[in-house]
Amino acid sequence: MKTTILFRTLTLLAISLSAVLCQGQPNLTLITATASGNWSDPNTWTGGIVPGVSNSVDIEGGIEVMVDTNITVGKIGGYGVVTMVTNSTLILLYDPMIDTTITLNATASNNTVIYTGNPYYAMPCDYYNLVLANTNWTPPISPYAKPWEDFNNFADNDVSTATPMTIYGNMSVLGWIKVQEANVAGVPIIINGNLTIGPGCGWDCSSGTLIVNSNLYLGGWLEDLDSANGTNYIGGNLVITGPSTALNSFNGYTNGWYLGDGTNWVVGGSLTNDGAVYGISYGAFFLNGTGSIGGSNTLTVPTLTINGSYTVADSIVLTTNNANLNGTLIFDLANTNTITLVPYPGAGTTQTNYYGGNLVVIDTGAAPIGGQTYKLFNAAHYTGVFASETFPTLPTGLNWVNDLLLNGSLVVGGTPGNPLITLSRSGNQLTLSWDSADFPGYSVVAQTNRGLGTVWNSTGSGTTSPYSVTINPANPGVYYRLYHQ
Repeated sequence: MKTTILFRTLTLLAISLSAVLCQGQPNLTLITATASGNWSDPNTWTGGIVPGVSNSVDIEGGIEVMVDTNITVGKIGGYGVVTMVTNSTLILLYDPMIDTTITLNATASNNTVIYTGNPYYAMPCDYYNLVLANTNWTPPISPYAKPWEDFNNFADNDVSTATPMTIYGNMSVLGWIKVQEANVAGVPIIINGNLTIGPGCGWDCSSGTLIVNSNLYLGGWLEDLDSANGTNYIGGNLVITGPSTALNSFNGYTNGWYLGDGTNWVVGGSLTNDGAVYGISYGAFFLNGTGSIGGSNTLTVPTLTINGSYTVADSIVLTTNNANLNGTLIFDLANTNTITLVPYPGAGTTQTNYYGGNLVVIDTGAAPIGGQTYKLFNAAHYTGVFASETFPTLPTGLNWVNDLLLNGSLVVGGTPGNPLITLSRSGNQLTLSWDSADFPGYSVVAQTNRGLGTVWNSTGSGTTSPYSVTINPANPGVYYRLYHQ
């Protein structure tokens, strides 16, 4: 699938960076900017040497250097200005990668800044594309000492300092990184493109608000532990990959989407769970757009609200509350999944599933047969009513038995009938008719009156009524019947 290819590509990026960088920090040669200008211009630098992999750079106040190409450099210090131009790339290798006294302008279209060291030293500012890939940094060993205990924050800010950021393109977190939003009172980090959280990485937005206006690809860990700081938002699809079991790290886990007590998440696209989803108490998410709830693993969460139009393509287990069904819920009989409400401890069997919104049942597989039961909801009790209910058309003789309020099921009742053939004559024209609308696929076959046998021959009637034949008294008598291929 596409998400697998995406994570494979990001892994190859991390490996390629690691192969160059993880040999440890070398002795870097310092090069100073002597005039404002382009990075690629020798006239910008001392001795006419354009800085590269083996250099650290000093840019003093009053000097602005334009990154006008793809640059890889050890580190940048000073009090000047670094400005990214369109389609440029800046890779910073060694800690401290960039001084907080530098002004970094990185919002030009399609530019990319990549930090390969401790994200503690990443500059808290706006970017177009931002990559945190600590391929040149080894996580500390407990007990931690400064700056290692703050490795998960941007630059030297702690979580009590507001650092609102906007990423105008995409952001990727690779390697072994935990991002803790250093915000207060719900001040957001806004990502207009995609956010990719790679395997082994975590994102904690407990102290702020995360807004991703496109897709979020989660191969690591995502959590919010503080409901007081606002609702997090994913405008596109949320794709959860990686192992479906929890491992110790990052507050107990290395992968999965964790819904803390009372925290709220809004998803505007589809939700695909090929990994792990956890939640406690009243952690909830809202599906407000159009898409599907799918994936290879059962989705187990405290509660959810469906305000948009969603196809249930995965089994859903709610551990605290019923689903708030305000939008349109779509079930496909060809792949029926169930929404199950599990009583929380102490509730006994009092949990009730409340119906609401619109129910649409479709069938992309074989036609239902009499006696089939489709379990859509599973709870101790059922109440409420859907504003509208739409079911697929059944063959003649069958009907839908709506047991949603009884046991959360739909049952196919009745017995399918057979089409009847009728005839009429006008002169020497014999016309055979049948209900080809309700009984599609039937055609007229025939044999002579020499004795009914097992061989019936096609008349070329087609499958649309009526069929006319010319009577010839000189011919033997003919028997006609309807046949379904």
